[in-house]
Amino acid sequence: MNNNIEIINSNIALIHEIGKMDDSEGILKHPDRIMPDLNVFVYVINGRLQINEDGKSHILEKGSYLFLRKNVHHWGEDYYQPGSEWYYIHFFNHSLSSNTAEYSPYGKTSLIHQDEYQSKVTLPKFGTVSQKEYIISQLDKLLELFDSSHPLRPMLTSMQLHQFFLELYLEYLESYADKKPNRMVVKMISYIDEANKKVSSQEIADSLGMNYAYLSTLFKEYTGKSVTQYQNEIMIEKAIQLFRKENMNVSEVSEQLGFSNPFYFSRVFKKVTGLSPSAYLQQIYRY
Repeated sequence: MNNNIEIINSNIALIHEIGKMDDSEGILKHPDRIMPDLNVFVYVINGRLQINEDGKSHILEKGSYLFLRKNVHHWGEDYYQPGSEWYYIHFFNHSLSSNTAEYSPYGKTSLIHQDEYQSKVTLPKFGTVSQKEYIISQLDKLLELFDSSHPLRPMLTSMQLHQFFLELYLEYLESYADKKPNRMVVKMISYIDEANKKVSSQEIADSLGMNYAYLSTLFKEYTGKSVTQYQNEIMIEKAIQLFRKENMNVSEVSEQLGFSNPFYFSRVFKKVTGLSPSAYLQQIYRY
């Protein structure tokens, strides 16, 4: 069973409760329960916690966190280590349809397409943070706001929680990029980003000294996008900047970026941004 927590980008995670606990004597275990509507986030400040979810055991030590999914049985078999301290957060998230696409942070243009808000982010099930003091400070701020009498407390706390979760997601992406198979994809991204015009599959393969079929498969697995899709998005962002700053027309931009003709460039531009180049030019302020 997939017990990952997924949140849709157009709907923030909604906080129900946040608290800070400690067990100086090691006499507590994680509660044995099923929470039908609430997901759980646990972050360990000090000590060691053991938590089971759906039969799988998780060990949490200082600086580590765990997400537990709603309506899934979780419990503790072992007592907490004496001196343990931790934060917990209970929160709601909206149900997603099975065809909701995963958000990809790669190849973005400065124009945000509406579809991006309908995509989802899958939060890392378990992790250890690199900046422990920063995470504690963010959780302290959340708790302070939650305990306040601010008239907009539910909305502001939930917005802050959503940003906190996205920061954990971003740290996960950065650590994932350091894995050896993915460093090759990072090199591909750098090569495409730095090119002044569209590059061919052969040029990409030659630049890295590897088979393009293998590279394209690796790229898709890592970014969720094909090399062509990613490169088109990067080129369209360069086109947007040329339109804004250089006062160039469609034909000039198309030629400078290495598209075969202005008609093909226009099709790609509309596919990426949702607007034709002419429609975009009508709505922008030129420098």
